[in-house]
Amino acid sequence: MEVHPFIIVLVISCFATVSYAHNVHLSSLNQSLIVSASATTGQGVDNITITWSFNPNLTVSDSNYTTVEAKLCYAPVSQTGRNDLKTDDNLDFDKTCPINITDAPYKRSNNTFTWIIPKDTPSATYFVRVYAIKANNHETAYGQTTDANKTTNLFQIDGVATIEQKGSAAWPLISNSFGYRYAWLVMLILMIL
Repeated sequence: MEVHPFIIVLVISCFATVSYAHNVHLSSLNQSLIVSASATTGQGVDNITITWSFNPNLTVSDSNYTTVEAKLCYAPVSQTGRNDLKTDDNLDFDKTCPINITDAPYKRSNNTFTWIIPKDTPSATYFVRVYAIKANNHETAYGQTTDANKTTNLFQIDGVATIEQKGSAAWPLISNSFGYRYAWLVMLILMIL
């Protein structure tokens, strides 16, 4: 029996997708990092100095923290009407923090990083979140510059206008029609056919 190459590619892609997913939920993580940023509410900025450290007042351990990832995150006010920036408790599907700032080996205290904001950063209201990562590359804890409702310590970046800010409806249709994670699969199928 001959197996069509398309079937083989489809099966492999299913395994690759399952192995990629790590099913970590933000609500299951300890909020054990104290994070601050130099930007203040309503301030337009061109660089941000971020500091983070382990909260010594907690009873949780940081022994399995190996690295940290600092990310720029959209505040809810900038996510309104933007399905491509939706918040999801499952970090595999969460689009709140798509912009990487830095990653570094984990140190318990005295962590500082000054980030020069790239010119192509979309104009929006943001906050910073830092994830602690364990050896299997999964998030295990976090901290952020804002409160749980994401309403305090927010700052504005006046960067480039996004497609939605320019008034085009094309990008949401593309991004929501098939999903970011499977767009490559469509391309692969078209190449095979």
